[in-house]
Formats: sequence, C-alpha cells, structure tokens
Amino acid sequence: MSSPPDDTRLVLEAPAKINLYLEVAGRRPDGFHELVTVLQTIDLADRVEVSMRPRRASVPPGAPDVAFTLERDAPSGDDPPAGDASPSGDASVVPADADNLVVRAAVAWLTAADLVDRTGVDLVLRKRIPAGAGLGGGSSDAATVLLALDRLRTAAGVDGPGPDLQPLAAALGSDVPFFLVGGTALCTGRGEHVVPIAEPEPFDLLLAFPGFPVPTPAVYGALDAPALPAQHARDLPARISAWADRLAGADVARLDALYRNDLEDPARRVRSELVDLLSAPDIHLSGSGSTLFLYGSQPPSPRSACRHASMRFVRHRSRKR
Repeated sequence: MSSPPDDTRLVLEAPAKINLYLEVAGRRPDGFHELVTVLQTIDLADRVEVSMRPRRASVPPGAPDVAFTLERDAPSGDDPPAGDASPSGDASVVPADADNLVVRAAVAWLTAADLVDRTGVDLVLRKRIPAGAGLGGGSSDAATVLLALDRLRTAAGVDGPGPDLQPLAAALGSDVPFFLVGGTALCTGRGEHVVPIAEPEPFDLLLAFPGFPVPTPAVYGALDAPALPAQHARDLPARISAWADRLAGADVARLDALYRNDLEDPARRVRSELVDLLSAPDIHLSGSGSTLFLYGSQPPSPRSACRHASMRFVRHRSRKR
C-alpha cells in the first residue's frame, strides 16, 4: 500500500503518566471506587501513526474499515523495557487486533462522525510504554488516536465541528479523558472527570519496571474501601482549589511530601514481589503498578540499593501534552 498524503496522516507521541497522588475516597453505590488523583504526563511515550483514506471495497458494508499494525521497540540503554518482550511480561497483554484500544478509539470516532461507510483508517502503534505498569499507555494511545482523527477530519470532508471527544474518551476507559489534556490534572470519579491544575516545576524522575504487570481489577478487588462519604461531592471544589495551590511551582521535595497512593497495599497483596521493592521510603508506585518511581535524577540510596540490585532505574522528565 502506498503512503497516504501528508494532509491525511499524523504521527504523534502518546505520553505515559504517573500518579503524583492517588486517594480512594470510598466505594460508590454503583460498586465503583471514587478517586481523587493527580496525574502528570512524562516524556516516556508510544508513537502513534494515524492515516485517513478512502474506504476499501473489500470491507463488508456497515463494518468499520480500520487497519492496525503493532510494532514493538527493542529496549535501548536509555529506556525501560517496553512491556512486550522478556523481561517485561507476556506479549499478549498488548492486543495486536481489534481488541486494542487504538482500534476501539478509531471505530468509536468513525461511528460518532457518521463516517463508517465513507472513510477508512490506518493505525500504526509503536509501543515503548510497558503494559500493565500503571503508566496509562493504552489509555494514552487511545486518546492520541481521537485527537489525531479530530485534526484530520477535514481531509475526510467533515463539515463543521467533529464529534465531542470527551464522552468518546470516557466510554473507552477512565484514564483516557486525562490524556486528551495531559500535563498536570486532578481527576475524580473513576478518573474520567478531569480538571487541569497549576503545574509543578519541571522535574526529573527515575522509573523502573520490575518485569511483571499488575492487573488493575485484581488490585481493586484486594482493596477494602469504606462507603463513599456523603459530603465528598460538596467538599470536592475546595479540595481541587487546595491541590492547585499545593502544586503550583512545587519542587521535588514538596512533590515527595505530597505523595500518597492508596493502591500500594492492595498491590502488594496481589504481587508479593512488591513488598520488598517498595520497602525504601523514597520509592513509590504509579497507579496500581507495577512501575516504581522516585523523584530526582539520583539512583536509590546505598541503603536501599541492595534491595533493588536487579532493578534498572531510568531517568525521565515531566512534560506537558
């Protein structure tokens, strides 16, 4: 297949995230957990290529025409393993078919734009973010596809504004709406309600992927959360304002002091290996894991280094969208 013209093709980065703060406020009546979490995009990123083209005649009428190619970067000396080959875990955790979130995002956008019968989409995803690692790679990939298609819609002859991306993102996953915004944001609900807030100072951090994924549903299953307090919604605006004040211009010392992750203990119960890996106070867990991080550009202290002798901490940096 020949390459599409430049005006129908975009290549974008899909950044990973870490949780600067993650509080489980309680279990909601619908069974989901209510979160208050501060997310921050970082410079570790997947590469997403999105192209629009005429719909192929070989695709059955009414079926979305989305072609998908998954590529996997071999880890370099500057990057953590990409979650798709030893020692990063089972390659099957990154679907190479229509189950991948990037395909689901393209189908959702084509359907909402009423373009299923007119337009085809080619997707090429180069994975660098480990899967099952608490870094939001799949969610970021999906959001990036939505953003790319929104920018390319004029090439498909769509007049006026395109589909509203927020509900499409929320339907794909709780973290997807955040990646439409990126930067620093306080997210509530299941994570799908996103409020951009003042950014900390640009900061370095060290990431280490321990070579195994942690299934998020299992972590939440191991969490014994109380019922959501009735006053939570009433108190939320004041809490958002307070977080904006705390994070504005914060340095790494303040970020370290503000860190909290209510999923650390249940993650330890799901993967006992994390008990030792998280024994040093300066080493934190992103989301439900399994990625470890610490602030700054210095490796773990000598006292804790023996516990992490097999871990490779790689330097990264915070970033805006």
